[in-house]
Amino acid sequence: MAATGNPSPFVDVRSVITFARREGERLAGRLTRDVQALVFKRPGEIAADVRKIERGVRTRADAAVKGLEAGSALVVGAVERQISSVSTALFGRFGAGSPGEIDALVRRVAELEKRLGALERRGRKTRRPTV
Repeated sequence: MAATGNPSPFVDVRSVITFARREGERLAGRLTRDVQALVFKRPGEIAADVRKIERGVRTRADAAVKGLEAGSALVVGAVERQISSVSTALFGRFGAGSPGEIDALVRRVAELEKRLGALERRGRKTRRPTV
């Protein structure tokens, strides 16, 4: 790390201090120029810069949301396919009815419930208490 071929620790410390001072001055000059450029800008220019940054952020955010929506659609599709294959395997293994057969049974049960309700109502009408 020594600036010269001398391995003395004092030379190393001096070179580090010199390097740090030079870098500090360089960064301070750069910071000063950036601040001056900002201070001497008109408010209209600053507002235009802010709008430009805002548009860029909004564009990137919209793209990220679209990417997430597309990814979520892929995940939902994959989950639906897995559930379908698992349910088909379970129906086959346990000898259960297919989804169409189960829907038909549900409809038949609903019809039977309606008929029982109608019979019950008709029975109440014929068994009216006499006063």
